[in-house]
Amino acid sequence: MRVVTKTIKAAFENGVSKTVQNTCTNGKSVFLHGNEIIKRENGKVMVSLCGWNTPTTRERINGITGAGIYTVKGNAMIDGNEISDSGWYEVK
Repeated sequence: MRVVTKTIKAAFENGVSKTVQNTCTNGKSVFLHGNEIIKRENGKVMVSLCGWNTPTTRERINGITGAGIYTVKGNAMIDGNEISDSGWYEVK
């Protein structure tokens, strides 16, 4: 796990604001390059690639939430199911 991810994960889990390079959290959501990629909603943790199925976006989401997003032939996947690059998905 990258140092940026580890630092932001700790802040997000503790509900505090933190910015490290291109990633920040307000304690309730995590943003990468200004795009909200993780949020807490009604007691659930939700994730989105925000249209950016990139190694960095997947690394931040997986490192912070353990969502397990990966790519097969350019398509984003969770648990063997293809997902939209712009949809929101609950982390189980």
